[in-house]
Amino acid sequence: MLPHLRGNRFAHQVADPSTQNPFAKPVSQPTNGYDNMSPYNTGTQPGYSQQQEYNANTQPQFSQPTKTFAKEASNPFAEQSKPNMYPTQTTNPNAGYTGGYQQTPQQQYPTPTPQQTTQQTSKKGKNNKVDPDKIPRPEIDMQSSYAPKRFVTAEGQAPPASNLNFITIDNGVAGPRFVRASHYSLPPESSILNTMGAPFGIILQPLAEPTQDEEQVAIIDYSAQGPFRCSRCKAYINPHFQWSDGGRIAICNICKMQNKVPSDYYTGIDEFGVRRDKLERHELCKGVYEFLAPADYHNRKPVYPSIVICIDVSVASVTHGIFNQVLSSLESLLDYIPSPELTSIAIFTFDQTITYFQIPEDLTKELKVVAVSDIDDYCVPFPPQTLFSNLAEQKDRLIYLIQKLQKYYESIFQSQQPKTFSTGTCFGAAVSNCGQMLKTQGGRALIFTTSGPTIGMGKLKRRDDYKLYGTDKEKTLYVPQVDEYEQYAKTFLDTRVAIDLFVFSPEYFDFATIGVVSNLTGGNIYYYPHYNANFDGEKLHYDIARNLTRFCGYDAVMNVRASTGISFAEYITPIGRRPQPILELSALDSDYSINVLLKIDEKLTDETVHIQTAILYTNPYGQRVIRVINLALKVSTDLMTNFKGLDVEAVGLLLLRKNLFTISNQMIKQVRESLINQLVNILYSYRFNCANQSSAAQLILPEALKVIPCYYLAALKAHIFRTTSDVKPDERSYDLHRFTRLPVNVMSTVLYPKLYAIHPIYQVDELGPGKTTEEGRVVLMNNLATTQDKIDDDGIYLIDTAETIYVYVKKDANPTLLENLFGYDNIENIAAEIIGLPMLETDYNVRVNNIIEQLRRNKNSSYQNVRVVVEGDPFEPYLLHNYLVEDDSKYGESLPDFLINIHKLIQQKYN
Repeated sequence: MLPHLRGNRFAHQVADPSTQNPFAKPVSQPTNGYDNMSPYNTGTQPGYSQQQEYNANTQPQFSQPTKTFAKEASNPFAEQSKPNMYPTQTTNPNAGYTGGYQQTPQQQYPTPTPQQTTQQTSKKGKNNKVDPDKIPRPEIDMQSSYAPKRFVTAEGQAPPASNLNFITIDNGVAGPRFVRASHYSLPPESSILNTMGAPFGIILQPLAEPTQDEEQVAIIDYSAQGPFRCSRCKAYINPHFQWSDGGRIAICNICKMQNKVPSDYYTGIDEFGVRRDKLERHELCKGVYEFLAPADYHNRKPVYPSIVICIDVSVASVTHGIFNQVLSSLESLLDYIPSPELTSIAIFTFDQTITYFQIPEDLTKELKVVAVSDIDDYCVPFPPQTLFSNLAEQKDRLIYLIQKLQKYYESIFQSQQPKTFSTGTCFGAAVSNCGQMLKTQGGRALIFTTSGPTIGMGKLKRRDDYKLYGTDKEKTLYVPQVDEYEQYAKTFLDTRVAIDLFVFSPEYFDFATIGVVSNLTGGNIYYYPHYNANFDGEKLHYDIARNLTRFCGYDAVMNVRASTGISFAEYITPIGRRPQPILELSALDSDYSINVLLKIDEKLTDETVHIQTAILYTNPYGQRVIRVINLALKVSTDLMTNFKGLDVEAVGLLLLRKNLFTISNQMIKQVRESLINQLVNILYSYRFNCANQSSAAQLILPEALKVIPCYYLAALKAHIFRTTSDVKPDERSYDLHRFTRLPVNVMSTVLYPKLYAIHPIYQVDELGPGKTTEEGRVVLMNNLATTQDKIDDDGIYLIDTAETIYVYVKKDANPTLLENLFGYDNIENIAAEIIGLPMLETDYNVRVNNIIEQLRRNKNSSYQNVRVVVEGDPFEPYLLHNYLVEDDSKYGESLPDFLINIHKLIQQKYN
């Protein structure tokens, strides 16, 4: 199974790649790429100690409780479901994107020997007063890769780090794949919370996909009467309700209301006050579950998965292979889109006009083509419903259309010189028409464009004046220049239409203005500013694949309820900070994370507080359902306990996301200073209140936040917060979008890329990394610090950035390793012939490919492409400067220097 579908309730058996090649027609290759526009051809105190808190936590081993459950609601289309997988691609552009996912024979992997877990020794600088090897940093634990620990959820139980391999046992509290809290131990008063400095909130991934080892989310059907709810606060029944009067009274855990239990829901309780059917009902023993919504929840027509594909056919799109790759990928994915019985797809194209295609009833006849030049108003020459084809019943029509489109534009392109093609597009009109086509039924539009709107509706002016960079006027570039796209977005939200943008523009696009159509509706933005089919064709394919095949809900409405004393403060979304407690989205996919800030508005008197999130949405089966996510946090008056209960990833991301939108009203330098001050305040609070007896010469970090300096330094070096003049406004705006909505486990690697040495694993026995256990898990190695100090002149490394996995080859690498890994024994041939890692029959190559596959699976999100970079490649400086975040570079200081400066700022607060 490919990683992006692991845990998906719609996943089935993978199709046999030998009998189904989705890329039989070669994908177009670029004539010149965007290489001429590439930014990659560029050149290039006091000490600190750690308290004993740095000792690694040990997790207890738990056994999974045996429970029986009520019958789940059935999938009405299960008997007609199509396989929800598709063959993978190779990264060899000359062979087309063919091939299949492979695994080595499974073997048992016991505890590793000490030699196998030893990391390289750091090459310390002469002037470093901080030992880099003693700095805490995000780590991938080798043992967890083949022997994942079980995390049993419980009240106030802080979860493992998101980048570790673990198995969640839902024991009545939602697991960390669905929700993470900044505080698992809350102080009872807001004044103490403010003293700590860490933001109080949760990060939700409501439709997250459990792994193959975890239980799927159950759907519970209570027919017409619907689920049992508190009559006052409307909280849904959950494992933390209490029972009295023999089970006739239910006490709400949110507002303490005593509710009379309906006769058809009544069951007696035991001597401990526990309902006797607790283990038979998901809503009484699980933290995450779904109810089928009763009829009175359906206040409007349900949204089915209607999808519009809108493709740019300008000279850049056709020349660089974008148009052909999109169609080829779409054709290969038709068998793997969930719920084909309810899914309908329409396709149209645009450049300086918009072109529609009517499929004939008789597929032996020609396609009817109508080009619309009226791009200042909505105009579709056919009834919109006639442009959609049902995926289950009319798949042959879609294949016909895709193949005809490829031939149609191929013939046009061959009959004209490229210079006669239009260079601008009517992108704004295309966006408007997508919304109009979906107006009556709702759904999603995937729009692929190589430029912003230059003519027609929504035309924008170019305003990325480099003279504004670094000045007070730069912040105006992150404010929309017109309100037209915001009006589009509001209309789309009302009609339940989500917009996904795939942007290939190497020039200015203006995400700050256009991005609102995705940000407000729950859509995605994918950005390929220097698209080259050799490097990015595979990535584009898998981005489209993930988008079309992952679990996605429609017409979503979310609400948050919390115990007395805790209240909702605001959402942090890609559109900004929103104080309304009800959040609406046209679409909500399994990779979407939602940030919720909370506040303590009166003293907490209970030992445990509860937070419940409910999301009403339509699933891909057309069912209107309510997903309920329950979280329970402990309350403690001990400040040390409060600090120990912090979750570093939730704290770091909430702090980061709170500050993202200040770039529109402050200079980047001011935003950076504010971020650093907030970090210093947290660490100072811990130092002053919990470690005041330690020497002032020591930098003391709380155990729970020991890696937060790594994340902070990396965030300050990201495009959105850089102060260098080589950062474009679109890069900052794109970071704002993805940093706000990416899942926690993906953001962990986006901020702090993972570096792995793969040359030491060449000669290993059956215990080595890359081997597969009987359970199907691939053994990984420990990651290294992301610094050039850890890179040897003869090494070969993997650099995992969450979007791409790079294979970085140094010039003195062993020729035997090169031959076994790439099929060539020198880096000159590798640089000339290899783009992605090939699949060879050598043991070393198989094991490295296995490791890459496992890294992809662990993210449970978009499938990453692989790119090989050898020493001396023009791309090498970009790779090292952007992803080795611990090094001193033009984007910021080294990690040791950053820690020293943070320490100085903490000391200044003492004086």
